[in-house]
Amino acid sequence: MHPDVKKLLAVQEVDQRIAGLRRDLVSIPQERERRETRLRALESQAAEKRSGLQKREVELRSNEVGIKEGDQEIKKLQERLNTVKNNAEYQAILLQIESVKKQISELENEGLQLMEVVEGLRGELASASEAVAEERAVFEQFESESNELLAQREGEVAAMQGERSAAADGVPPELLAEYERMFDARSNLVVCPVEGATCTGCYISIPPNLQVKLRAGTAVVRCDACQRILYYPD
Repeated sequence: MHPDVKKLLAVQEVDQRIAGLRRDLVSIPQERERRETRLRALESQAAEKRSGLQKREVELRSNEVGIKEGDQEIKKLQERLNTVKNNAEYQAILLQIESVKKQISELENEGLQLMEVVEGLRGELASASEAVAEERAVFEQFESESNELLAQREGEVAAMQGERSAAADGVPPELLAEYERMFDARSNLVVCPVEGATCTGCYISIPPNLQVKLRAGTAVVRCDACQRILYYPD
């Protein structure tokens, strides 16, 4: 293996480890955002159910007030029965009482239906609130652990920068610059081993003349197809 390629391979090994750490620095916040979005969605669903329940509870209270007012109206009408002076007025009050009783009966039926709806919504809200509490607990634990992991990864990246500088020392600047330009574009694999007569980066066969140069180790050889820097593993 050409000495410069050997040095560059060491640089690549460090860079690949750094790239893995940096992927964590990107993926961890993304996962945290995904989890937070899911939590916020559950909170929103619970809030909607709470709002719906409150609306129905207001309707139920209004219904109860209507029934009480109806009962009071009947009492007043019944008291008036004791003061009427003729049969026509008496019959008119009886008709009013029957009308109010009918209204109360309708309100009671509506109230029963509302009570069923309210009980159902209370159950749904309880389930939604429980789901929110569980998701929040999981999220808070993940957030705490991910913050620690991010700090750890940032420390590891910082520490490896020194290792990277040491590995890059002695690599010709032009070769290092070429490698750095290609590193991201070639999926973090620029210095690439040859297996048999095949570039393992693009899986294209290496011509015999390049194989000879590679085995001699006297020149930096590039794949004609993908331009990766080639080497035969020792």
